[in-house]
Amino acid sequence: MLDQSDPYSGQSDPSFMLSLARGLEVLRAFEGQASLSNADAARVTGLTRASAGRCLHTLVQLGYVREQGGRFFLTPGLLPLACGYLTSTPLASASQAIANGLRDRLQETVSVGTLDPRDPGRVIYIARAERNQIIAAPLMVGSTLPSHCTSMGRVLLAYLPASVRRGWIDSSVLEARTDRTVVDKGQLSGVLSEVAEQRWALVEGELEIGLRSLAVPVRDRDGAVVAALNIATFSDAHSRDDLIETVLPDLRAAAGQLERAI
Repeated sequence: MLDQSDPYSGQSDPSFMLSLARGLEVLRAFEGQASLSNADAARVTGLTRASAGRCLHTLVQLGYVREQGGRFFLTPGLLPLACGYLTSTPLASASQAIANGLRDRLQETVSVGTLDPRDPGRVIYIARAERNQIIAAPLMVGSTLPSHCTSMGRVLLAYLPASVRRGWIDSSVLEARTDRTVVDKGQLSGVLSEVAEQRWALVEGELEIGLRSLAVPVRDRDGAVVAALNIATFSDAHSRDDLIETVLPDLRAAAGQLERAI
């Protein structure tokens, strides 16, 4: 009998490797966690404790995870995998230098992000150049944030195919990060349509109070939006009008530079 709690129990593709998928799901469970127990891994992934335990044991044997006192920790053995993406993908390899240059010119924090391929509700940072830590949780390459209440996320959502965007909005649960976060699905749909038309997104106090961010799209050579570039600042440092009038041209110029590099 299939285990209905297993997220892959209904998978019918004969070429799909269930064991590999389960192991990767256990790895993903470590996101934002310093360590996991076997029970934690089972709870987060939906696997049985026996399946989660076998995955963790295999990951320990391969050197990607270590075990201490009944808890499991990631090891530096995973870093070459991330490095391989960052150095072999033109978008990622060019983004950091361009983010650094824009940060130095504007003296504000600059980031480049893409949507999580599995979940349009998350933005993954692929480059980040900080001037100041502007939100409570530290952000670095590989960090994620919700897409519905961030400027990069809204740019990326706005340029999804219309049917994909509607499907995601209809099925999503929009978390209110502050009392200003847009959580009404109809309102968010309208906001995204406006973003697509104006080709930029400005978000004020929806992720954290006191934070204002502005983002623009980055396109590949076929014209598809593959990333977003943003500046994030404290609300009292730049007014909305100042960001649009004086910073937006610099953002667009940097996005064009990145587009030429990829």
